[in-house]
Amino acid sequence: MLGMIRNSLFGSVETWPWQVLSTGGKEEVSYEERACEGGKFATVEVTEKPVDEALREAMPKVMKYVGGTNDKGIGMGMTVPISFAVFPNEDGSLQKKLKVWFRIPNQFQSNPPIPNDESIKIEERESITVYSTLVVMPRKLTT
Repeated sequence: MLGMIRNSLFGSVETWPWQVLSTGGKEEVSYEERACEGGKFATVEVTEKPVDEALREAMPKVMKYVGGTNDKGIGMGMTVPISFAVFPNEDGSLQKKLKVWFRIPNQFQSNPPIPNDESIKIEERESITVYSTLVVMPRKLTT
């Protein structure tokens, strides 16, 4: 298992193909509007758990799939960013539902490996427009 995680984290990293449509900002926050390419994605959906707990469950599954837990036993390398969605209730609170999408690297788009974990699905997604900003966090928080 450590080898699979190593392959997913330290193998090649491919950026999800996008084109910058516009840039903007307000005060000290800048952003880009991006058109992101569609394609095949590995998805994991977790329900009935709070968002943070669901993310802790979903991410290792995706990492193992990328690292080689698939029918071909091959590490595919990473694509960044990995996207995830939470879903609001009508009252504005969050549902206990999270979905994670990992774009399959270009080399495997035409014939992606089949996940060994049945909770991972392969989905075809159309291109999307997103707004992206960079958040820089300190490596170590001190008190």
